[in-house]
Amino acid sequence: MNYLAHLYFSDPTPLAWAGSLMGDFVKGAVPVTFPEELSRHIKLHRHIDSLTQTSELFQRSRRRLDPRFRYARSVLVDVFYDHFLACRWNEYSDQPLADFSQNVYRGLQSCYDHLSPGLQQQLPRMIQYDWLTSYRKPEIVQRVLQRLEERIRHKIPLADGFSQLELWRDELEADYAAFMHEAQQVTAQWKHIH
Repeated sequence: MNYLAHLYFSDPTPLAWAGSLMGDFVKGAVPVTFPEELSRHIKLHRHIDSLTQTSELFQRSRRRLDPRFRYARSVLVDVFYDHFLACRWNEYSDQPLADFSQNVYRGLQSCYDHLSPGLQQQLPRMIQYDWLTSYRKPEIVQRVLQRLEERIRHKIPLADGFSQLELWRDELEADYAAFMHEAQQVTAQWKHIH
């Protein structure tokens, strides 16, 4: 899942939000010096990522996409699912997405010293361009895919993957809705144990 979904499944506190995003930046063992709430949410991020590898619903979405995108089909599905979550946010939360996003940005700023260097570097752009709310717009989805393609030095034409969203939108959105239900159950169970 991408940023918005990880934040949605997070506890609503600054360190939890930080950990939910840092799962993409912290590799290997979580440093013992990290605050407990931060560590717990890095582990939750990893647990959700592992669900995408095993969930039949997520894999069904992956298989819908053109095989020429190879392993990057998972990246496309991640981005598409965040788009659907942004578009359907009011089905999952009583708090408007714009308010949630601003709370997250303020929260991340309040624990800036705990953020990984990569997230510290991204945070100003995330806030300036309001990444979380902007995921609703198809043109932003397209721009995100272009940036991701640049990051992997154009090895896979991720920007072309936007056409797959238009081609399979109804089917992908149905997969997404079922996956979110599955992820809510799995996340609640994980939080109960940890």
